[in-house]
Amino acid sequence: MDLLLLFILAAIAGAAAVAGIIIWSTQRATSSAITSYFKASEYILETGEPPPKWLAKPWHKRLFRSARSGVTHSELMARFDDLVRFFEHCRFFEDEWAREQMLAQLASIRQNWQDRARV
Repeated sequence: MDLLLLFILAAIAGAAAVAGIIIWSTQRATSSAITSYFKASEYILETGEPPPKWLAKPWHKRLFRSARSGVTHSELMARFDDLVRFFEHCRFFEDEWAREQMLAQLASIRQNWQDRARV
């Protein structure tokens, strides 16, 4: 009976440890993602250019030497659209006016990027 109780306590402690690790890692990943979106938007709004991190090929594409170098315009625009979608649903704004202002600035920059790609 004592062995069964010990096993149950160990199983509960193990499950609590696993749950704690899952919660911690999820919070860390979420925080990192949110931070990267805000840093990217700050860089874009200040310079009007894509962040340097966006111009680097993803690690899984750098593994293959035959993969083309650089990032295509369509890949940059896909990242930009992902950034805009994040801010459309983000809750970290003071009010709706601030969100609309940021989205308007990003839309203007997106149009500039599109115009440069056509030339």
